[in-house]
Amino acid sequence: MHNNLIYLTDGRGKVDATEMSDTEWERLVEDNRDSTRRRLVKCAWCWDESYVTHWMKTYTRGGRVISHQPGESADHPYWELESDEHKAYCDRVERVGSDEGFSATREAVGGLTRSDVLLVGERSVSYEMQHSPFKAKYGPKERTRRALAAKRDAVAWHTDSEIIARGAKVAMLRSDVATLPQIENPRYELRILGGYRRVIVWTCTAREGHRCPERRFSGCSATHVDSEPTAITLDDFIRKAPASWALPVWPLDRQGFWTTPEGHQIWTDHFGDGANTGRAGARRPQKADGNGHSRRTAARNHESALAAVSLSSLAVAEAELMSLRHLAVTAHADLPGRIGEAYEAQWRAWRTAAENFQMAITAYAARNDVTTLRPEVERMVKSAMPYSDPTP
Repeated sequence: MHNNLIYLTDGRGKVDATEMSDTEWERLVEDNRDSTRRRLVKCAWCWDESYVTHWMKTYTRGGRVISHQPGESADHPYWELESDEHKAYCDRVERVGSDEGFSATREAVGGLTRSDVLLVGERSVSYEMQHSPFKAKYGPKERTRRALAAKRDAVAWHTDSEIIARGAKVAMLRSDVATLPQIENPRYELRILGGYRRVIVWTCTAREGHRCPERRFSGCSATHVDSEPTAITLDDFIRKAPASWALPVWPLDRQGFWTTPEGHQIWTDHFGDGANTGRAGARRPQKADGNGHSRRTAARNHESALAAVSLSSLAVAEAELMSLRHLAVTAHADLPGRIGEAYEAQWRAWRTAAENFQMAITAYAARNDVTTLRPEVERMVKSAMPYSDPTP
């Protein structure tokens, strides 16, 4: 069957007509009698490839026929609803995530949203691969909101189309176009070219070499925060995101991006926790108290008071971290010498203990009375109580 892929404007979205039941097909033919005026069936090939709308005629003549004009039968070849490349990307993400020890589920359903691959580690990350333009009224912003409402911690949009990345209206990772053998090859590096950035901080002087945001030739002497592109592979991103080593900045904003935990902390401290529009006004530093102080100034002014109030609670939290770390180290030490089901059971016990420790680290670093960044907290605890042998 030619022209099998169509968009139905009654809410069903992109449909493969070869998979419709006889009853559904007969009803579609009846509803689409005056195709130009009805505007029910649109050619998916023309729209996805060229952004051109063609309202299709539907009728039965020795089989199901969908055509641009009467008598046409070979406008476009048969096209699968999900391309082989799309499947290969999802297979790769599932494999990398599983090898890293995360829970990776294909086509996971949550609330009103469906994830291409759901990765669950310390964070629940919904991976979405986008090859074709988004459906009207069901674009990336709406799908991201639904995913977050379904208790996903983040949505990692990925595309190899510059057009889709430029018009997505959300934070989106972009990679080069890769062929099917390259995507399927685990040794081939799929490099992220956009959507993952490094946060930089500089004092605005002529020596720094950065352009002054205030357009002063010799600099304004203020401290500025900005971001610049940096390199990462898709596989490394998949290893980092569910473990909180890659975090999204303003995921509902097309000017949003993913960055390191340190960069995320610097950015949100300077600009605020979120923005939906990307306007410059939304990026001004937010006030922390009623005295006109910035968050950074307020934290500095109240640092001694916070330390005095929270000293005892910090000591308890730190003791809990060391206790959870001890459980993980002990479970890991019991792995050598075990085989078969005994090894699998002990490995699961170790992974559970390690995950509990990681969640506790995240909760501790998020406290208002803790000024140390999460990676530094983790480094200090692991240095105080390392594994007897290097972990995989």
